Amino acid sequence: MKRAEGLRANSLQFTLEKNPFRILGGSVHYFRVPRAYWEDRLLKMKACGINTLTTYVPWNLHEPERGVFDFEDELDLEAYLRLAASLGLWVILRPGPYICAEWDLGGLPSWLLRDQNMKLRTTYSGFTDAVNSFFDKVIKKITPYQYSQGGPIIAVQVENEYGSYAKDDKYMPFIQQALVSRGITELLLTSDNKDGLKLGGVKGALETINFQKLNINEIKYLDDIQPQKPKMVMEYWSGWFDLWGGLHHVFTAEDMILVVTEILKMDMSINLYMFHGGTNFGFMNGAFAVGIPAPKPMVTSYDYDAPLSEAGDYTTKYHLLRNLFSSYHNQPLPKLPSPPERRAYQAVVVQQHLSLWDSLHSTEQRSVSPVRSSTPGEGGLAQRQGT
Repeated sequence: MKRAEGLRANSLQFTLEKNPFRILGGSVHYFRVPRAYWEDRLLKMKACGINTLTTYVPWNLHEPERGVFDFEDELDLEAYLRLAASLGLWVILRPGPYICAEWDLGGLPSWLLRDQNMKLRTTYSGFTDAVNSFFDKVIKKITPYQYSQGGPIIAVQVENEYGSYAKDDKYMPFIQQALVSRGITELLLTSDNKDGLKLGGVKGALETINFQKLNINEIKYLDDIQPQKPKMVMEYWSGWFDLWGGLHHVFTAEDMILVVTEILKMDMSINLYMFHGGTNFGFMNGAFAVGIPAPKPMVTSYDYDAPLSEAGDYTTKYHLLRNLFSSYHNQPLPKLPSPPERRAYQAVVVQQHLSLWDSLHSTEQRSVSPVRSSTPGEGGLAQRQGT
């Protein structure tokens, strides 16, 4: 089913099929949630009054080794898009290639670093060749799910917060063209904090802003550089991530709802990052290195103090948001899905174990000197032993 006109940003308000439209969005990453729980989380999103799902696409999971692609099971992006459509949710897709997301190397595959001359997020040929190869695969899967083709995707983001990096002024046009030339026809967006807005945009894409605490001057700046366009907070940080060795971050529900209320009063669109955080499975948690002496890794949990907890439970934030968003809908919101069933399991008793040192003899690759963890492969897993 083809449609006439998708999401447009030609005035102070978004339009969809030429009708005024406000994005009430929430981020849920399919790769951070077991597939068995996808529907539960999205049903709870719908019941909260959210109309748009946003998700990143992690290159390093979909292409763990160069030329080896995985879109099956928990990584079945097409199934996730079909599910969103079946539940009546629109989708803003953020395919990177860099996604940040507090994810290992920002979603870039570690095998890129085997090139000793690699220059990430630039038009260095070693990087652009790899991006082109990945986009050849992933964009082909995305295009049939665009709004114009009867699908749920109403917008696609170009890269992610490039303004805070900005090493190559030809890079963002390259990514934009890489998307468009492969058939992306929906509205293009960029996403940056206030400082990143200066260098993070690209001609032809709507600039959006990221923040947690409302600063009127930041909104005014966005309006100044992009007049007569709809304003959107692409990442309203509903909580924050946690680092190993630190305390769990809490952003109070009362403070959160005050800011969201003000954003909506200003006729802006919003996306909650995160609506449901999920889990950093395996070794995919990233590390944070800004403003601290040494990088610190993220913890396994990506609960984020989000409106829906890591376990999928409702929180005070959820109920406050639902009450607020209900006033922006003409129809009553769906009933709340039942809370998940809880069971008490017996303790697991470990009978045997094998230490890392005792397993070294079975490794396929050995080196007498330390190597970069990206060199052996295996998702950056390396074992080192010294005297």
